[in-house]
Amino acid sequence: MKSGARFLLYHFSVYSNAMKKVLILITAVLLSFTIQAQDMTLVNRIKATNGAIKSFEADLENTLVKPKKTTTQHGTLYFVKPYEFAALFTTGKFMIANEHKIKMDIGIFHGSFKLKDGGKMQSLTNIFLYGFQGRAQDLARENDYILSTKTEKNYHILTMVTKKKSLLGIGYKEVVFKYHTDSLLLKEIVLYDYSGNKDTYTISNVKYNVPVDSKTFQF
Repeated sequence: MKSGARFLLYHFSVYSNAMKKVLILITAVLLSFTIQAQDMTLVNRIKATNGAIKSFEADLENTLVKPKKTTTQHGTLYFVKPYEFAALFTTGKFMIANEHKIKMDIGIFHGSFKLKDGGKMQSLTNIFLYGFQGRAQDLARENDYILSTKTEKNYHILTMVTKKKSLLGIGYKEVVFKYHTDSLLLKEIVLYDYSGNKDTYTISNVKYNVPVDSKTFQF
């Protein structure tokens, strides 16, 4: 083969390989966009479904798993859109939130705290409020979480993770919302803190859009 022909064949081969790599990259990027679009479609459907709920009453189970101890308690959960919820346990523990304050006697939190934008207690309160309303994207944006979705068995699982370090070890490095695949309604909120603890809130026997006594949220 003449040198000129070999030269052209060599460069054609190099060009062909480069084009293959470009096409593979373009395909990967387009697939990534498609997956992200599907994720956001699901997130928006969940938000629309749960956002339409004005109130609910449900049975509540809370399981706290620590490295050396696991505790479980049961109670009742009340929610009224958009700011009010109360988790009242048979053990006497509780979380009660309204538009301006949250009162707690659970875990490391004891007392009444004012809620303000950007504050630690507002962020904690929003985890529950946003979970009830399907607002995972809002929670991720406010807390610099990376939001991802997957579907396992009967649940759509929305996971929010941050790589940020907590200055005092307060807060959650990962938040998980689980919604039923059929109804898109909330089933569970799972919290992972910076101490390696897993705190799970599971709701069942939910009664939607029922009247809730306003005194439930007063303190």
